[in-house]
Amino acid sequence: MLQDLRDQKNSALIVILFAVIIIVFIFMFGLPSKDSLSSKGQTDVAVFNGEHLSRKVPHELMRTMILNQYDDSIFNNVQYPQIARQTAEGIGVIYLLADEARKAGLRVSDEDLHDYITNWESGNADILRYGFLQKNVFSQRSYNDALRRMQLSSRDYESYKREELLARRYLTLLASSITISDASLWDAYQEANATASLEVIRITPENVLKTFKPLTDEEIRAFATTGKADIQAFYDANIARYTTPEKVKMQQIVITKQFGTVQNPGAKTGKTLQSGERFQIAKKEALEPNVDFAQAYADYDESDDKSLQGMTGLIAVEIMAQEIQTAIEGKKVGDVFTAELGDRYVIGKIVERHETVVKPLDEVTNEIARQLLEERRIAAKTREITTNILAQAATTPLAELIDKTMYAGILTEAPKAPVAPVATDDDNDADTDTAADNDANADAADTDAANDAADTDAANDAAAGTDAAADTNTAIAQAEPQYVDLPTDLIIIPEFERTKVASFNDVTANTNYIQGIGVNDDLARDIRAAAPNTVLAQSYAIGKDTVIVKVVSKKEADRAAFEANLEALRSGAIQARVVALIGDTDAIINLKGGYGIWLEQIINDAMQKGTLRIESDYFTKLSTRIQKRQEEQNNPQ
Repeated sequence: MLQDLRDQKNSALIVILFAVIIIVFIFMFGLPSKDSLSSKGQTDVAVFNGEHLSRKVPHELMRTMILNQYDDSIFNNVQYPQIARQTAEGIGVIYLLADEARKAGLRVSDEDLHDYITNWESGNADILRYGFLQKNVFSQRSYNDALRRMQLSSRDYESYKREELLARRYLTLLASSITISDASLWDAYQEANATASLEVIRITPENVLKTFKPLTDEEIRAFATTGKADIQAFYDANIARYTTPEKVKMQQIVITKQFGTVQNPGAKTGKTLQSGERFQIAKKEALEPNVDFAQAYADYDESDDKSLQGMTGLIAVEIMAQEIQTAIEGKKVGDVFTAELGDRYVIGKIVERHETVVKPLDEVTNEIARQLLEERRIAAKTREITTNILAQAATTPLAELIDKTMYAGILTEAPKAPVAPVATDDDNDADTDTAADNDANADAADTDAANDAADTDAANDAAAGTDAAADTNTAIAQAEPQYVDLPTDLIIIPEFERTKVASFNDVTANTNYIQGIGVNDDLARDIRAAAPNTVLAQSYAIGKDTVIVKVVSKKEADRAAFEANLEALRSGAIQARVVALIGDTDAIINLKGGYGIWLEQIINDAMQKGTLRIESDYFTKLSTRIQKRQEEQNNPQ
């Protein structure tokens, strides 16, 4: 194929091809690192059919593929050996699939390979990933430059891409063998689009508890004696509930690993220093005896927010990063510690420490006794309610059954008694005035001459006339009847707090999630199987709640709508089946795995036969070297 490209070197398409390949190799091979996969070391990481892949595919290819997803710092990361192993396995799978393709009679001609490398629509991600195009046309020059930067020959690259194209065609062949019948599509469509209208009673523990009178202290104390074993078992199983975890308050100096992201560098932090060096300088000062830690914070901290001066609140140790937990283990107030996290170094000082505190059983015995008693009462009452409702549901509406079972003998409001109406005088002021007038008249009569009887009589007559007028104007109003609550021993649950029957229309039960109700496999299955106007024969648990369901009506899937969308449904179903049985083709070709059932079986068979082997020892040793170097950096002698 390369010769074909050379013969057509004036072709714009060929130019694009070579440019793409060059860029691909640049990114694939990246910068050298003493622990990365390198052609100089020629360490054999994978073997296919007895041939070491390092001889067929240069290590630079693996490095470039890794660099396609990470920057060059990955080679010193403790996660690198795992990533490298996955990449090596992915390349091995490509060769395995290419071999299977040849057995199936598939071939790749030079023209096929030429189109795969140069035509960005052919599926080769390298073309766009590494920039083989200039103005949307393949550039031979860019392709050649990319190969040189990646230190890879065109022969090696094209040899691997031939294997990759064969593998892609074999995956396509497997996918083409997957078919789905109209009958199975209709079954799935019918299940997904058939709906039901439901009536539901949701019985919650909270609502059942309201139907009981509160537990008395005597009942609780009695159970605390008779149920000691149960109380102890509950306490042991839920000890975290009664435990106040260990908490620590700290002042922290943060050294950011990527200095370019630092918004507020420390006063003495040199921008030219690597993060590890900045950390070592700050660490040396912070660990000095009698150090002024606040000053060290001012000199070296690189955290974004300095308003709290690095102070944390009291934080539970169990929720801290594992690296911090390990670093502060055994430290006392005033001690300084250091830790390395994924994106930063931390130098901290313990400011305050509270050890774990566990409430003794004696302090919570009554609390546990109350909870256990309530749970048992709720469970027994719930069973009684559901049993009675289901026994009568065929002949009695659900709403009526709730009142007959759950709320029998329970009031919606307190009983009331009328209070006798009271007559009231609306003209008290007028009567008062009249009385005052009478007193005034009497006083006036007393002051007159004793012998002036005519005048006195006249005055009295006038006063009497005033009283009569006032009495005539007095109005007596009748009060409205009034009611008062009567004491009662019955439980009162207002109407708005009671369990009701809820209606849900056009519910799809094709999965274990039922809209408006919740998740339950058995319930979804029984709704699909039930006839209209049927109360399901059992109750169902949805979390802590219990539900009783009546299927009121059902609607079947529309056959005409199914026929109109048949091909789209088939395409979607086949795609889902391909992913399940084979995997995501693009992810496999790009060495990211995601193998389906069929492909996993092919890989497992090849590994068991020894056809494909990953050299695990290499990656184990590589992991050990990287971890050791990290420890040396964190704890220099």
